[in-house]
Amino acid sequence: MGVAFENHARSAELRVMAHEGFLTRCASCNLATRRLFYSLLEDRFMLRTALFTRCMLPAIGASMFFASNALARPADDAKEGNSAAEKTSAESDKETARPADDIWNTAEDPTKSYRYVGARYRHVIVPQFLLNLFADGGALSHVPIAGLEFGTRRNRVEYIFSLSYADYATADLMFKGASQPDTAYEKINSDLGVIFGKVEILYEIPLDKKGRFAFLIGGGVGIGGVVGDLYRSQAYPLTPGASPSDPTQWGRCTSLGTPDGTYCANENNHFGSYVEPSWAGGGSQPLVFPWIALPQASFRYKPLKFLQARVDLGLALSSGFYFGGSIDYIL
Repeated sequence: MGVAFENHARSAELRVMAHEGFLTRCASCNLATRRLFYSLLEDRFMLRTALFTRCMLPAIGASMFFASNALARPADDAKEGNSAAEKTSAESDKETARPADDIWNTAEDPTKSYRYVGARYRHVIVPQFLLNLFADGGALSHVPIAGLEFGTRRNRVEYIFSLSYADYATADLMFKGASQPDTAYEKINSDLGVIFGKVEILYEIPLDKKGRFAFLIGGGVGIGGVVGDLYRSQAYPLTPGASPSDPTQWGRCTSLGTPDGTYCANENNHFGSYVEPSWAGGGSQPLVFPWIALPQASFRYKPLKFLQARVDLGLALSSGFYFGGSIDYIL
């Protein structure tokens, strides 16, 4: 269609040129001839105008359309991206902002107090090198401690009060003073226990926004009442070269000089199943026992609104290294 239109326009131009030549050669043309000439000139202008209107304007319109789409597309993409981000953020906020009475809502307000009660367990490892700071002999010992606890926390500070029982009972061990000769070795065992009252102060470091995980650092002190008895007796080697690290290689002296005159010669009346008196009776068995723990590191996990669990690890300066945990109901 465009080719036909261009051919028509070209034909009209040729006719106009022919008439222009004719008009030049005929200067004395009459009025009718001149009117025909101007009519042909007008026809030429109208054809060129129609050609511009039908060909150029659609091309310009198409260019403007594609350009507007190209400029508008990044903005649309940005709007879609922002919309997706807002949707994801809204879903995340919805997940975090659970109803206050939802059991899965573990978030806590630091300005409010949270209290809990529960059961705890500690396992103390008493290394031999700690014992040898004060005496010779002994062995690696284990002390289980179990009890109840009550805790409260606010503004990232947590206070834990506990009442627990520690089993310090031991099988036979060999002991003597650090500066005493081997003839001073005694064979001891006990059914001692300590009832502890303790307080721990821990600082909380949250590990997530939902309040499920937290790291705690601090320490604790306590005092315990000693119960039970400490049994001690002078000992003698059953075989030459007996090792103090093996109590089965040693026997108990039954009386002064019996059955070994060298090892059973000390006149301290520690023979047979001698029971060491407490401080109140003039003996060396303590009535109270301290607990000093520093540092203590703990990890807390709160799976539900009303339930938490804690794992503890620390050093008790009066006993040794310990680890343990607790399970608590949040009030």
